[in-house]
Amino acid sequence: MNRRSFLKRFAAAGLLPLSPAKMFAKDAFRRRRPSDANWPSEKAWKRLNDEVGGNLIPIDFPLKPCLASSGNADCKTVLENLRNPYYIGDQPGITQTLGWVDAWSTKPSVYAVAARDARDIAAAVNFARENDLRLVVKGGGHSYQ
Repeated sequence: MNRRSFLKRFAAAGLLPLSPAKMFAKDAFRRRRPSDANWPSEKAWKRLNDEVGGNLIPIDFPLKPCLASSGNADCKTVLENLRNPYYIGDQPGITQTLGWVDAWSTKPSVYAVAARDARDIAAAVNFARENDLRLVVKGGGHSYQ
């Protein structure tokens, strides 16, 4: 194969996403979000909580105490603890980075499962699959720490 035909084929491959089949697709797959009408009901979440032995944890935004005032004691405690990687690891709503300016910002999940064994993990994964939910894994040993 010569270079010219290779480059032509490569350039043509870049145009495939613009093909009519893609342009006129009716429904693109998208994970459900809490604002969607088909978000799982409280009854469904209760079933998951029962299945994982009460280890379904509702998550609050970790910097919520700082939204009202950065001078209050709760905010100061959170900001001091953010320097501790072990504190970050123990908090299901905190990640090691809060985002990237103008690219993305962190937003905690609505719920977390404090899995104790493989059955809890399987229940959480199955629930996410059945309800088209995003699934994020936070565990020890997966960071630079």
